[in-house]
Amino acid sequence: PIYRYFCLCFGLPLPPAPTAPLHPMAPSRAQSIGSGSRPHAQLYDEDRELDGVDVEVPRGGRRWWPDETRPAITERVRRDVHATIKRRPAANNFSSWQMNFPHELPNGKRNPICALGECGDPSCPTYRPKHPEVREAVEACVLEKCQGHFRTGELQTYASVGSGLMAQDWIVLEKLRDAGMLPCRAIFVELRTARPVMTCEGADFPRLSRGGGMNLRQTGFTGDLGPEFAFSAMVKFEKPTSKSYLFDFANGENGEQSIFAEVGGPDELGLITFGIKEEQYVGPVSVPIKGCWEPGKTHTFLFSMSATGSFNVFKDGEMIARAQGRGAWCGPRKHLWVGQSSSSHDHAFRGRIQKIKVWDQEVDAMATEQMFASEVESAFQNISQWYSGELAVWSFGSLASYAAACEKDERFAANLLVKLDVHDELDGYDDFVCKALGPEGLALTLGGPGRSWRRSGTGWIPVDTTCKILDDAEGKAHLPWAFMGAFPGDEDRQQYFTKGCLQRADCSQCRRGPGERRPGRQRERAQRGPRLGGAVGTRRRAGQRAGQAQELVAVDDGLNAALERRRTAAQRLEDLIDDLDLPGGELLPGTASGLLADLDELEQAEMLCDSEVQEVDDDKEDTLPGLRVFDRAERGA
Repeated sequence: PIYRYFCLCFGLPLPPAPTAPLHPMAPSRAQSIGSGSRPHAQLYDEDRELDGVDVEVPRGGRRWWPDETRPAITERVRRDVHATIKRRPAANNFSSWQMNFPHELPNGKRNPICALGECGDPSCPTYRPKHPEVREAVEACVLEKCQGHFRTGELQTYASVGSGLMAQDWIVLEKLRDAGMLPCRAIFVELRTARPVMTCEGADFPRLSRGGGMNLRQTGFTGDLGPEFAFSAMVKFEKPTSKSYLFDFANGENGEQSIFAEVGGPDELGLITFGIKEEQYVGPVSVPIKGCWEPGKTHTFLFSMSATGSFNVFKDGEMIARAQGRGAWCGPRKHLWVGQSSSSHDHAFRGRIQKIKVWDQEVDAMATEQMFASEVESAFQNISQWYSGELAVWSFGSLASYAAACEKDERFAANLLVKLDVHDELDGYDDFVCKALGPEGLALTLGGPGRSWRRSGTGWIPVDTTCKILDDAEGKAHLPWAFMGAFPGDEDRQQYFTKGCLQRADCSQCRRGPGERRPGRQRERAQRGPRLGGAVGTRRRAGQRAGQAQELVAVDDGLNAALERRRTAAQRLEDLIDDLDLPGGELLPGTASGLLADLDELEQAEMLCDSEVQEVDDDKEDTLPGLRVFDRAERGA
């Protein structure tokens, strides 16, 4: 400032004004996600370096860059965004996602993180609009473990498995920023980011080429296939004249290192065999599916294979076959035939194969239609724009591809790997996480199956991630609930009910049609008389309830008395029967008359018990129409 003042006084040219960087590094006051205020930006370490353009993109991975056409996010915009965050956001279901952040800021500008979302299932125990304390407890647990495990500058790579639209991860990253632990690399493992490596519109088969097929090498793909793989297409079958192939991706002329789907011949209509063949003289590993197609009909098929050797076949979005084998050989294939075999030109497919997609990763049925791909891409654009210049954003379509990238480039190895609110079983999760964690890495699993541990040298130490709020919420969600009558999915809860409990019956036999009244309702209303309102009606209804309670007490007393008389009569009858066993077979004087009297009293006690039980059963059936009460015979049994 002194030099600038000197230049102004003597008319000298002013030096250029210092320009602020795109993302200021100086701390500024901003409202944090948690309680209180913390400096929003942090002073980064001198050796902190972001991934440049020279970093090779690994197989199955993708680097997300900010949109240069949009203005940079200023500190004022960041403050406005944080100010709009509510502890309990309103329910906002958007394409099956819960969107916590409004699309517009108070100043009328677009919210730069409006595309971030979470699980939108209202029945989920971590649904934020109903249970914000559960998500907050998860975030606090992650931050506590990080502060106790990492020193300043050690947290370089953050990885999240099953991130979805990353709203939860964004909040965790902002909390790490407030604590001065913002990483320089964020990696998200999300299935919806997987993209096909080959696509083709398809054609009618057989073609005019030799063998009648089509080689997808024409698309220019020369990458590796295996151990993960997926092939999808819409297929219309014609009546075959011999066995044929939907696809056959192989290396040698004899089908070595092949991934194939074989269609049965005229004597095996409806048969498809999906499998792999590694060597010429070794039999294939395959799964046959019978009765899955008919001539003249079109179906969408998906053949997928996981890194652990799980074979899955989907037809029109539904899984029709699954088997466990071994993963395919990883490497390029010289022959990528569709509609014919790689080892023979006499097995051409007859029909139509359209909308062909090939992935080098395992995908599910929703990937065939690219479901949620647009929402996921918008969310990644939001988060890469928000952290532009602060951290590098990467994504992987599968955990296996991410683990393989960590083995090739240690920069991708995770210092912190989290799996938050992922309730699906991930095939080979524990094994792949061991490969993905870096030295002294920390893996946290909160919500869903999986374990938490940290790497210590060449070993592993379990980490206690007990979160009482989360455990209680999940425990309530897993409890069996009682329903009136049948309900969808009741067969899955039959294990929680015993024969001694009241059994549920189909409500369709108990429900009344439109306009029909419950049996006995008119009689009850006639006994009650006209309904009165106000204080008079309240006192009358209270008196009626008291009378009903007294009647129930009287019924209970009568039943107990009848049971007592029955017990006494039975004891006297047993004594008389003992007296019958006399020498000569003669009865004592008065024994016959006493026996008849006791039998009459026992029969009267039985009748009284039956009448009392029937009255109680009638009351239960009248008030609980959806439950079937055991009758007396079943109760005695």
